[in-house]
Amino acid sequence: MPGTLSPARWRKTVTSDWKRAAAGWERFEPQIMYSLAAVDPALVRALELEPGDRVLDVGCGSGEPSLMLAQLVAPRGSVLGLDISSAMLAVARRRARDRRVTNVRFAVGDVARFHPGRARFDRVVSRYGMMFVADLPAALAGLRARLRPGGRAAFAVWGPPARNPYFTVRAEAARPFMKHPLPDPERTPHPLRLARPGRLARLMRGAGFKGVRSGGAATPMICGSVDEYLEMNLERSGPLRDLYLTLSRRDQKRLRDRMARGMRPHQAGPLIRCPGFSWVVSGRR
Repeated sequence: MPGTLSPARWRKTVTSDWKRAAAGWERFEPQIMYSLAAVDPALVRALELEPGDRVLDVGCGSGEPSLMLAQLVAPRGSVLGLDISSAMLAVARRRARDRRVTNVRFAVGDVARFHPGRARFDRVVSRYGMMFVADLPAALAGLRARLRPGGRAAFAVWGPPARNPYFTVRAEAARPFMKHPLPDPERTPHPLRLARPGRLARLMRGAGFKGVRSGGAATPMICGSVDEYLEMNLERSGPLRDLYLTLSRRDQKRLRDRMARGMRPHQAGPLIRCPGFSWVVSGRR
């Protein structure tokens, strides 16, 4: 269960957060997409795609990896991208038109309530989406049921906090300004919710997946500068920006300074090359 949030409250929170985030994701699309794509080779290998596969991408956001996978399974294969945020999917459709990718379609939907009728998929994938699903055991069981016999699922999620300073620097910088203790990442919609080694693999086995395998991938986050890191995190909609807007100008500067100090060890030439690590967990029906 999703901790202190009811399932309905969880869905409302996630939907609201990603609706507000859509404009920022499009604004910083080059930086975000370049960074997140670092996990794609490991994710594609885990999927073991075949020509003509029908793929379901859960939590596809602004269109990845849906668009990449659609090109890999073309011309006979297809991809359905599912996301809870219509605003994010509007960006995905613009990107599909720009690339002239025609074997992909996008639908608004909650994975926990997704009922495709008789449709079955050869592959199910999610790149950094499963951390925001309310009832993970039920969602994983539902996704397994939507796979054809022998079909595969592969999920990418962020790894341990110590190996993902992009997120921990933000949390530590914000800590002095929080009125309440930071919530448990494992019980809230949080990027590091499935970071604990083996957790997602155990959940997949519990949902009935067979041959579950877990591997790791280096997934650094790249920003053009410390200032760009601050802009991406404080000007984009999200919980950190919500906190930032409540602070006095003095405390806003203190928060920015704390975040900047945390990122400077990762400055390499003109760029911030912040180390990152992700789990890629896969299994078959």
